[in-house]
Amino acid sequence: MSLSSELTIEEIIEDLEDLDDRERIQQLEEWGRTLPELPEEQRIEANKVHGCQSQVWLVAETSDDANPIVTFLANSDAGIVNAMIYLLRALLSGKPASEILEIDVRGVFEKIGLERQIGVQRKNGLNAMYQRIRSIAAQALKLEHTPQIDRSPKRTLSSSKKKPGMEARRDFPIFNKTLSSGQVLTYLDSGSSAQKPQCVIDKEREVYENFYANAYRGVYEFGALVDEQLELARNKVAELINAESVDEVIFTSGSTMSLNLVAFGWGKRHLKPGDEILLNEMEHHANFVPWQQVALQTGAACRFIPLTEDGRLDLDRLPEVLTENTKILAVTGMSNVLGTINPVKELARKAHDVGAIIVVDGAQSVPHLQTDVIDADIDFLAFSAHKLYGPSGVGILYGKQDLLAETDPILFGGHMIDRVYRDHSTWAATPAKFEAGTGQIAQAIALGTAIDYVAGIGFDALHSHEQELLTYAHQKLTELSGLRIYGPAPEHKGAIVSFTIEDAHPEDLAQLLDRRGVFVRHGHHCTMPLHDLLGVSATVRASFGLYTTRADIDALYGALEFALGRLRLA
Repeated sequence: MSLSSELTIEEIIEDLEDLDDRERIQQLEEWGRTLPELPEEQRIEANKVHGCQSQVWLVAETSDDANPIVTFLANSDAGIVNAMIYLLRALLSGKPASEILEIDVRGVFEKIGLERQIGVQRKNGLNAMYQRIRSIAAQALKLEHTPQIDRSPKRTLSSSKKKPGMEARRDFPIFNKTLSSGQVLTYLDSGSSAQKPQCVIDKEREVYENFYANAYRGVYEFGALVDEQLELARNKVAELINAESVDEVIFTSGSTMSLNLVAFGWGKRHLKPGDEILLNEMEHHANFVPWQQVALQTGAACRFIPLTEDGRLDLDRLPEVLTENTKILAVTGMSNVLGTINPVKELARKAHDVGAIIVVDGAQSVPHLQTDVIDADIDFLAFSAHKLYGPSGVGILYGKQDLLAETDPILFGGHMIDRVYRDHSTWAATPAKFEAGTGQIAQAIALGTAIDYVAGIGFDALHSHEQELLTYAHQKLTELSGLRIYGPAPEHKGAIVSFTIEDAHPEDLAQLLDRRGVFVRHGHHCTMPLHDLLGVSATVRASFGLYTTRADIDALYGALEFALGRLRLA
């Protein structure tokens, strides 16, 4: 396994420095053809590296020193993979095991301009080989676990500062249009789905018009560019929520899919009779029904944190229901009806004190509040792009790496496998393990653009803007006779105002508001248990976004006056 005739990594970097992308690959392939051949007797199943589309065999030797030296040789039936093996040999083979675990292989590949080749999602076997070599080094050092690779997100988010309200509103083309009635749009349903800035619309169009291809499949130019853009978007998500690793970010179809993945992938695997799932009645059905179903299938039981009169969690009574039997505490970061902002960090600490995990539905909170999964010690977090000014059809599941390792996939098929045999299969590394099939390509890429846009405004400015609107809306709307707002005072809630008016059905109100160009939502908002608790069948909900202005609140007030007049209640 001698390296004497091979170049050092320093020599390789120097030789590749002035070459363009095509020349660089050609040179690497030439070097790859000089690799020593593995004897036929070593090209066996036990030496195969899985997780790649080509065949790769790897054998290693370790010395008996206190800090053992690891040398290895690998061969592939694909020329480009042999080129990458040549690089790995120069970087790692013949090095002490402790040094191998410290070497920043990804950084070197980025320096050479080959970062696409070592992506976790690529199926060229390079990442799998890298992991195998690290595992051999860890075993040589008699370590119980292979140390995790640093996959912390790069800092890429926008730092430009745009003001929420009227200045930001100009970026949303929907507000440049008049309705079919000739009226100006007053959009107060951002809690259901937010409108999209021009940059997000342009990004999705750019993908389809300029470089669309399937993801993590092709090595051709468009395929490589799509992979790069998707991983950039994943990085932006990780940066947004301060995830420790980009590999903790999974693309899904939305918050509902993300929460079902946790419930059936983690919950069903770990829950048993006698265990308890702690919920509360303000939860959206997406963070309620999956747990209900998993409880029925595992024999676990659901318990509920009581709510206060003003619609907050009654933390004084939490010890009554949070016990050593609690295995999961599932909670919304912000209620989609009451607007209540829940103390997630405090709840996480209390859940962990009894050995439970915390699952946060961030569909409403992430678009409005700064989210830090490390500071709050969140175990799982779900949210959607379409409420964050991004495209529909794509969502996010964040999970701590150790918990994702203990989570089973719930969708099976292409891309998520490591190796398929006749009688069983093994799974790819996270996040590919949970991203079966062809995902939401253009949408996920445009989510990265949406995150950049929101970061350019900043959550401090956004929250301050929305708090001013909330206070104004509470003051203005309560001037109307018979109107009742549900939920806590503005300082304890996010950008949502749900209300009823005595003797006026919410559906009738919503219909009449629409006649004045005011768009709100009515109904139970996927929170039937909450509406049962409130003693009403439905509410009207006005929800705000970064483009909402005081003029929108005034328009809502005027439209309600009109509606009450038509209903002869004014």
